Amino acid sequence: MIGRITKLISNDYTVKTNENKYICKARGKFRNDKIKPIVGDLVEFDEKNNYILKVLERKNELVRPPVANIDQAFIITSVKDPDFSTNLLDKFLVIIEYNNITPIICFTKLDLLNKDELSKLNEYIKYYKKIGYTVLLNTDYEELKKLFKSKISIFTGQSGAGKSTLLNNLDANLNIKTDEISYALGRGKHTTRHVELLDLYDGLVADTPGFSSLDFIGMTNTDIKDNFIEFNEYSNFCKYRDCMHDKETECEVKNKVKENVIMKSRYENYLKFIKRWNMISASILSIKENIKENIKKIDETSIDYMHLDIMDGKFVPNKTWNINELKPLIEGTNKPKDIHLMVEDVKKYVDDFKIIKPEYITFHLEVNQDIMFLINYIKKQNIKVGISIKPKTDVNFILPYLKYIDLVLVMTVEPGFGGQKFIEDVIPKVNKLNELKKENNFIIEVDGGINNDTISKVNSDIYVVGSYITNSHDYQKQIDSLKKM
Repeated sequence: MIGRITKLISNDYTVKTNENKYICKARGKFRNDKIKPIVGDLVEFDEKNNYILKVLERKNELVRPPVANIDQAFIITSVKDPDFSTNLLDKFLVIIEYNNITPIICFTKLDLLNKDELSKLNEYIKYYKKIGYTVLLNTDYEELKKLFKSKISIFTGQSGAGKSTLLNNLDANLNIKTDEISYALGRGKHTTRHVELLDLYDGLVADTPGFSSLDFIGMTNTDIKDNFIEFNEYSNFCKYRDCMHDKETECEVKNKVKENVIMKSRYENYLKFIKRWNMISASILSIKENIKENIKKIDETSIDYMHLDIMDGKFVPNKTWNINELKPLIEGTNKPKDIHLMVEDVKKYVDDFKIIKPEYITFHLEVNQDIMFLINYIKKQNIKVGISIKPKTDVNFILPYLKYIDLVLVMTVEPGFGGQKFIEDVIPKVNKLNELKKENNFIIEVDGGINNDTISKVNSDIYVVGSYITNSHDYQKQIDSLKKM
């Protein structure tokens, strides 16, 4: 029989069909297969023995709160006690958009605002409506009720925003427990202790534990950018392909902020979000066994890039993969590829590796070739171009090329060997490049000896990390320790 999980308390799953409800347990094999049924799941179950047999494919899921197959999310947003936070609202919107859930903004506690505060709030309401969001007030009961039919909805938002109160006002029979604001904490007390789908106006709605902070779980900075929906209207007019609307020149999104077409608070929140953690490019060179399996494991983490070190045995003593060896290893991976060529014949390797459509190809300044030719050749392949310098190379040698490239890779160890110690003499070099970034459109990447101790020593946009991640059984734990430094 097929049903939907509507409630989970301890290890008891309430599974609902059109006619009945059943209290079920999950089969033991789920634990071995690392499958955890969650509220919202459609499941196949044994109604006689009350066991869940199979979890059907999900169209989406949230990690916190754990709910699956959601159609729409009501973001319950307090304007007073706790105060309105554009940062928190925008964070909810980005995460919900990313998960392919329709967001609906609902403001609460407007009766606590004075005239000036209400006028300011109306500016926000007008803007969010203009860019395409449904915006309602918690007193718009009839309009709210119409939205539930045939939908699975989630009520979420800041603690103390009034999620449970609003649900009770929509249907008094729900009788959801509420509590007052904790003024000592400056936020609401948690009154909902579990996730449950409740029947409401021919649909289902989840009342979930409140929380006042969120993480962009599994999201890259590009994902965050793409889910600021109004940016997409103007990004095609930016000078640079894949413009991040941050340090780039001739950025149409930044122009629209200056013209007050894009609300300043939205753009400022965006900048805060993309600076939320260190960007990590995980080097697969340090993987020594079960290479394909562990590359896939790396790909499933929250890294921002997959770093591919390509050596020809001539520019550096070691030799790594050719394209025919590497392509099967990375087949099926999704993270953007960051290729570092430590080779003499750069053009040949660009021709070989362009077929995997990397985001960056970086070559060494120290190659005995026409640097501007190589820069232009890589750009013609619609690939971002980087130049790398060895630890002993004077940073001044790269100055003539900075306005033409997208990335500078500073080697913090001698290229060609893994597992070396970080060379601290390169720190002034990275500092100088950070100053030069103010006048040019490039980002900085550092590679070599990066771990949880050395990462804070250099101010870089991207950190290449190898053995610190791959020598651990828990890749994600190591990555988290680096991102949040």
